Amino acid sequence: MALWLQEIDKAKARGAGTDLQALSDFSRGKAPNELSPPQQLADRKRFLDQSLQDEETSGRLFERIISGNELQDVNYLARGARAARAIARVVIRTPSGQLAGYGTGFLIAPRVLITNHHVLENAAASARSQAQFEYEVDLDGRPLAPVTFGLMPSELFYSSKELDFTVVAVQPLAEVGETSLDTYGCLPLVGTQGKVADGEWLTIIQHPGGERKQVCVRENKLLKRDKDVLWYSTDTLGGSSGSPTFNNDWYVVALHHSGVPEERDGRIQTVHGTDFDPAKHGEQDIKWIANEGIRVSRIVETLTQSLADHPLLRPVFRATPESARILPTSVDKLRSTAAPAWRRPDPSVSAPTAPQGEPPMDHQSTRTVLVTLEIDPSGQARVVGSAGASLEATSGSFEARPNPSEGAPFDVPFNAKYDDREGYAEDFLAPGAVSVKLPELSPALAQAAAVLIGAPADAGPEKHLLKYHNYAVVMHKTRRLALFSAANVDFSGRFAMSRPTDVWRTDPRIKLEEQLSNFYYARNQFDRGHLTRREDLEFGSTRKAALQSAADTCHWTNCTPQHAKFNQNKELWQGVERHVLEDAIERDSFKAQVITGPVLQEDDPVWDRFPEIQYPVRFWKVVAALNSENELFATAYILDQSEVIDQYGIEAAPAIPFTDFKTFQVPIAEVERLTGLTFTASVNGTDASLQDFDPLKTKAARRARRPRGAGRAESVGIVAPDGYLPLGSLDDIIR
Repeated sequence: MALWLQEIDKAKARGAGTDLQALSDFSRGKAPNELSPPQQLADRKRFLDQSLQDEETSGRLFERIISGNELQDVNYLARGARAARAIARVVIRTPSGQLAGYGTGFLIAPRVLITNHHVLENAAASARSQAQFEYEVDLDGRPLAPVTFGLMPSELFYSSKELDFTVVAVQPLAEVGETSLDTYGCLPLVGTQGKVADGEWLTIIQHPGGERKQVCVRENKLLKRDKDVLWYSTDTLGGSSGSPTFNNDWYVVALHHSGVPEERDGRIQTVHGTDFDPAKHGEQDIKWIANEGIRVSRIVETLTQSLADHPLLRPVFRATPESARILPTSVDKLRSTAAPAWRRPDPSVSAPTAPQGEPPMDHQSTRTVLVTLEIDPSGQARVVGSAGASLEATSGSFEARPNPSEGAPFDVPFNAKYDDREGYAEDFLAPGAVSVKLPELSPALAQAAAVLIGAPADAGPEKHLLKYHNYAVVMHKTRRLALFSAANVDFSGRFAMSRPTDVWRTDPRIKLEEQLSNFYYARNQFDRGHLTRREDLEFGSTRKAALQSAADTCHWTNCTPQHAKFNQNKELWQGVERHVLEDAIERDSFKAQVITGPVLQEDDPVWDRFPEIQYPVRFWKVVAALNSENELFATAYILDQSEVIDQYGIEAAPAIPFTDFKTFQVPIAEVERLTGLTFTASVNGTDASLQDFDPLKTKAARRARRPRGAGRAESVGIVAPDGYLPLGSLDDIIR
């Protein structure tokens, strides 16, 4: 039996003994103060007080609600439009990728979708299905092209057959293009009682039968409740499973999942007046006398009992009547045919009709790429993609490569088994002659480092090492950030390529709770800052290898909260690696080894929204290379973002006036002191401290005298601790 038919049987059993049709007829024309018991009304008033934080205003609204007064402030419509953005059509696919059906779902946290268990019953079904936002018509009635996101049950999947709900993680970026999931907001679930009283009107926003998004506004009266469900009259169709059911203030009160059908002589009736036959009819053919939704309070209670510590669900557990209130949004969020070209209506659909089989898709939904290979007389190859993107081989050039805003029209192959990752090669600079070792952990750090799942206890340092293409990471298990990220970098033999969309991934080789993922980076000034930069690893023997190497940097293990102004400053911090190699250009050698990480200190600050997570305010970098005499040298750097964060904060805000983060060249010994790591090397078989190859130590370095004001460090008057060399430009670096 189909799962949705099982839910109908359960709904009939729950409603046994109640004539819901008679109850609907009895409720018609009656207000909540005639239908609701006193305790229910008291809970309703208390919820309004908590939501509005103004007893006078909530008192007036309460009297209006319980008396059945249907007048609303005009911002009711704008708030509803904002709520609707978080609702998606769920596209259900078979193991072979064929369309199996549709449902509705909505975001309850920045990366968490909820729908029914009978829509997505297991992780495997979720992994092959999708969430499509903006599958709707615009202000002019023209169909918009959907924006599709993949689901990630590997990060979060929980399903309750009893309560018929599933929660699953969603990819942070659209499958095609660069649309962020954050664009759509979320509808927090509030476990507090009192969101709705018997006799109040409800609203459902839904994708009935897989059609474009529709709304049934305030024609749905709450009839009855029990411990797990609400019963209400409404106009829904098959495919509406998983829709949010709202009160008149746009709080979600229930997850719509099924209904109680009309029966005659024990047989379910269809809207056509015939007996229902599961061999001929679908859910959309049934005639309902009432519908049923799972109470939000029960869903929150179940998630709290089962997944109380899951980081993606923390926004759900922290939601309050005040924090979850939907506020009005400006009309620029409502689309029309006057929208920019990249969001114009779907030209392949002439009218908002119901789909037949797979819906028409525009260029945002296809992954097919046709390319032409051209070879000129000199032997240079040029590949032109279907979108006109060109890929040209380059060699030994530090020129800026194209970095188009649109994602490249192709996917990067990804091996989820991780068995092809070689990690960091210690002898990368000069095999057999020079070896820059991975940092050694102090005993305290070894205790704090995350351990690979299933690694033997006696595996030594390897049990902590996450190997990727051309780099490796060791994580701090409680800080959920990298202790270090060590990379091999080769600036020769690169390809000028369109950049595919970043797809950020958790690493299944360590526990999820030991990784800080996208929930922490939403609605603030923090960027998802690479430690090992994507740009540094865009190399390889083939274009495919270069793409895989670069894409592998988009793991949350290689990410740290970096203020947006720092992460986007390419003049100093992001230019160090290339600058130290300028002496090597004449030798046609462009290799470096770059080890970087955050300075993790006990007194690091926290963000109020996540008080259990400390974020770093300083970062370090050690760069090793061979100079023009083929000799090893290594330099170290510290960047401090504390003053800017103190001044401007980290909450999301408009562009701010900005003075540079403080960047210093420091002795390698200072990085060892701050981190508890030890840096070593081997040259011609002789082991040594990497400090012995640091120009700040070996040359007893002094900055060359320069005219006052020639360097930005002098002009801004940076005060440096002893041994710290302020950097105002790359020219200030001592090599």
